[in-house]
Amino acid sequence: MTRFQVTVDADLEPIMDRYFAIQQKELSLMDEAIVDGDPKTLSRLGHKLKGTGTSYGFPRLTELGLAIENAGKDEDLPKAQELISQARNYIENVEVVYQEIG
Repeated sequence: MTRFQVTVDADLEPIMDRYFAIQQKELSLMDEAIVDGDPKTLSRLGHKLKGTGTSYGFPRLTELGLAIENAGKDEDLPKAQELISQARNYIENVEVVYQEIG
């Protein structure tokens, strides 16, 4: 199992568990969008993942969110499903290191 280590601002530590819980829920909503054949919702949720990845210091989630957003726009649901799996794997295996920044 690959572990991903990311350093983020220590100020985010109190809310990080909640952040990851929300991301897991939104990945489940993405799965539902695929089952429902709803690329518009998939694109919107990918856009949100892209934004929160940037805000919380997870560039890989930003990349995956952008790719999911684009897969939704392209109506490429199989591609989106693979990207969602990658995002879920990342979230389940990321090790967050907190550091005072600034």
